[in-house]
Amino acid sequence: MVAILLGIIQGITEFLPVSSSGHLVLAQRLLGVSFPGVTFEVVVHFGSLLAIGLVFWSDIVMVLRTFFLGVRALLIGKRPSFRGEQQVAWRFAWLIIFGSIPTFFMGVFLEPVFEGLFHSVATVGIMLLVTGTFLWLIERNRGTGGKGISEMEPLDAVFIGFAQGCAIMPGLSRSGTTIAGALLRGLDRDAAMRYSFLLALPAITGATLFKLGDIVTATTGTGLSLLDYALGLVAAAVTGVMALKVLFRLLRQGRLYFFGYYCWFVGLLTLGLNYLYQ
Repeated sequence: MVAILLGIIQGITEFLPVSSSGHLVLAQRLLGVSFPGVTFEVVVHFGSLLAIGLVFWSDIVMVLRTFFLGVRALLIGKRPSFRGEQQVAWRFAWLIIFGSIPTFFMGVFLEPVFEGLFHSVATVGIMLLVTGTFLWLIERNRGTGGKGISEMEPLDAVFIGFAQGCAIMPGLSRSGTTIAGALLRGLDRDAAMRYSFLLALPAITGATLFKLGDIVTATTGTGLSLLDYALGLVAAAVTGVMALKVLFRLLRQGRLYFFGYYCWFVGLLTLGLNYLYQ
């Protein structure tokens, strides 16, 4: 039951810009459940990966197919000549690669530093306040219009990838930082949404593969069985799809700042409870 509940929390908070890692830390503390570091979080993140695959299936297929066609052309000494949607997909693929580079290096070198913060409720509270402020400022000062994927530059991708890497800190929302970073770089709302979540695919996949050995060994002596991990994964996937649909609607309506108010409330509540019960 606890695994399902935490999977639901992950599925909702991974895509809504309120920090999934922060809410998982809070839920674990409130429920008094001890999990093996970030291992359970990686499992339910894979459920989120499935949700992204279901919602963005057509984009993913187009980008992957075009990328492999382009690479094959390069390998035989030809220059890829794409038109229309394929040209955009070819550019999209490289933008994802550029954005993944800073995320990769930050994840590899900073993860050992930040893993200890997954046990710090105070850190979660502070980072939720930071997330809320970022969301409120970027949305309240953001106009309409903007550039699409075809107009993105590599520097835009690197900037957004850096923002994603910063979200390794619990309480700092991955979707919040990447969407806000994309809007800050001048992307329109649809492009910001699509790029944010397709950029998440290599990051979530890499984290899952990196921790795969830990996931197998950590099921011993933790009170969690393989079934618990599976239930958490499924719960995260189902609720993740629903959360993505909600975020689509709110982002297009320009209501991202509502999540800023929520993050402020939860952040202040977290700091207050931590002060009272430490």
